Amino acid sequence: MKIPDDIKSQLKENTCIVCCREYVVCLTEDLPKRTDVDVDFEIDRENGEVILRNIIYDDPSNPLYLEYFVDRDFVEAISEKGEIKVLFVDKQFNEKLEMSIKINKEDLKLLRRELGIGN
Repeated sequence: MKIPDDIKSQLKENTCIVCCREYVVCLTEDLPKRTDVDVDFEIDRENGEVILRNIIYDDPSNPLYLEYFVDRDFVEAISEKGEIKVLFVDKQFNEKLEMSIKINKEDLKLLRRELGIGN
């Protein structure tokens, strides 16, 4: 996937950002050791914006945390698909790993409620 320049300019090391309505791009060298693991979701608010946190249990003693702001468009897109596509990239924006995170109906309902989107 080609990452748009505006996303590249906003993405800082060890951060994630929503891209192209339906992806999350993470600039990090800390890749999940496995992708077939449980993932928990946390939803938070900061300065009126909604933050989604994915906790990836690739290493039970040291899970990987991804955190990013979400908007209505993103939540609508993942609601249709039932999953979040996460692209892990290096400093040159080369894709290192793609991970699909399944999101269940209850987490989607909560996320939609936080953003004021009807079910």
